[in-house]
Amino acid sequence: MKLTEFGTYARITAFGVAVFLTGATTPSWADSLTVTYLAAGVQAPTGITSNYETFDNASVIGGTLTTNFNGSGITGTYSGNFAIIPGDGYGGVGGSRYISTALNPTGSTSYTLSLSGPATYFGLWLSAFDPGNSISFYNGATLVDTFSALDFISLVGACPVGSNAFCGNPNNGLDSAEQFAYLNFFDPAGQFNTIVFNESRPGAGFESDNHAVANLSVAPGGTIIRVGTGNASPVPEPASLLLAGTGILGLAGLIRRALTTRSFAR
Repeated sequence: MKLTEFGTYARITAFGVAVFLTGATTPSWADSLTVTYLAAGVQAPTGITSNYETFDNASVIGGTLTTNFNGSGITGTYSGNFAIIPGDGYGGVGGSRYISTALNPTGSTSYTLSLSGPATYFGLWLSAFDPGNSISFYNGATLVDTFSALDFISLVGACPVGSNAFCGNPNNGLDSAEQFAYLNFFDPAGQFNTIVFNESRPGAGFESDNHAVANLSVAPGGTIIRVGTGNASPVPEPASLLLAGTGILGLAGLIRRALTTRSFAR
């Protein structure tokens, strides 16, 4: 092989390998959680776990709040823009205290629940659903999944009360224009240790109660909103796979042309 021919092959090989590695090292996390909801009027994870925080003895506004979820082996710390509020039309199981994002009249607001160890299950009575409510689950710095209240609203249908059993606060009959339901989140193959509660609508709140944490081996009961994929490892994005495939095909074509040129040059 001539030196010039070797240089040609080296450039071709380097090009193909570079394109392939570009495609192979762009991960996208494909994990997702199984999400279910309990019957209308149910406000606690009955039959699932007894480890949940009621917020009845808390009086924190902002700052931090630490709980062991009624004897759980996992400790949780709440931080960020939250408030513990006496029961009203928007929340509070049995009229008791509940947690909400602190109201922000000009933009979004959120708070974070940091767990002392990994969990596979989280449940909450999400009250006064609004389209700006969303929950994001993280494993360390990696986003596992995000759930929007719109997923539930679109599934059970719009209010007012009378046409939808989930409309209105079951404790006092108030807020008939919004849905109230207990939601369960389960990771079928991975775990999470951080949960972020976000309200994107100015002047609105993310209201909830009876936060439950556990390590379950099977998904909890209830009506399914969606089934998790159970894939907790990074996979190449489709666009990256296409790029990698294109690079390999280009490599093959260039080698074929180089070999043809070499045979005529002999």
